[in-house]
Amino acid sequence: MKKRAHTIGSPHLWMAFVYLLLAAYPAYQTILHTNFEIKYLEKINDLNNLQNNGAIKEDSFWKEIISKHHFLGPIIKQFFAPTLDHQFHIPPLKVAQATLDTIPDLNQQQADEAAAARCWWGPLLALSLAYFTFTFFKRSEARLDHLIFPLAIISFVLLVIGILAPAMVIDVSPKTSGFPRFILDYQVRSIFGVISELYASSYWIVAVCLTFFSILIPIFKGVLTVFALEAGSLSKKIKIAKFLHSVSKWSMADVFVASILLSNFAVKSNQNTHADLFLGFYFFLSYCLLSMVTTTLLQNKYQSDPAKADRPHEKLSKTKKALAPAGRKTVKNKGRPS
Repeated sequence: MKKRAHTIGSPHLWMAFVYLLLAAYPAYQTILHTNFEIKYLEKINDLNNLQNNGAIKEDSFWKEIISKHHFLGPIIKQFFAPTLDHQFHIPPLKVAQATLDTIPDLNQQQADEAAAARCWWGPLLALSLAYFTFTFFKRSEARLDHLIFPLAIISFVLLVIGILAPAMVIDVSPKTSGFPRFILDYQVRSIFGVISELYASSYWIVAVCLTFFSILIPIFKGVLTVFALEAGSLSKKIKIAKFLHSVSKWSMADVFVASILLSNFAVKSNQNTHADLFLGFYFFLSYCLLSMVTTTLLQNKYQSDPAKADRPHEKLSKTKKALAPAGRKTVKNKGRPS
């Protein structure tokens, strides 16, 4: 009796559907709190600028001048201070000091949001591990299918978080002697943000290529992996596995990870710049590793010996044909007189 092929109502798909429903909210909260963490960091960088730190430095500078030159100091300050304040947009001392005093509270709020993001992605990873373990040990037969299918579904969740969550923040803070550290410029980088900026800047060719090779192809690979596992015909499984092997060469997800790492190390080589990797990068990196494992397992399963898999009945019929004439010949010889 032939084994029934997986259908839409198979346990594979139902468990995947339940997992995606349960994982949607933790994934959303992880992205949300990571974005809030970046918002607080952006606000800190906006406040910790040249103007506010310049007001503090200017006040200490004029105090030093007046202490050394009691008569000329106030005159010099009255003559030069308004020009400097207007040229560099330096606010009054009280305003600058009050603004800088809010930074410790913002730092605490940023830390709270980072902790909240960790509180959500921890259960998400635990849920993914539980789903993988339950699916893998549910049946004894077709064990490799029960390994590949949950990996494909989990990698899709990792991909979504990796695309939407911030991946890296770069800031430029010149180190000058005798001047407080300030942020001259900063940039927030996420995969979705980079592609959106390219579209906004009219770099259509690069934006379309990144969208196709770094987002659409990985999603397409995950969908094809599910189809390969749920297809009823073995020949279809082999064709999809071959197609996945050819399509995976065009995926640029791993190239994106490598470029982020290289830019991170290049930025850190400059003493005036600083870079931090955030949650989006680690989730996207996890997707790349999991996707490579899934594709390799699928290829090993359906491309190990496609010739044997495609023609088992043909070999059996050849064996019967080879045996049949010999059997008839033996029977005919029995009827002849010796």
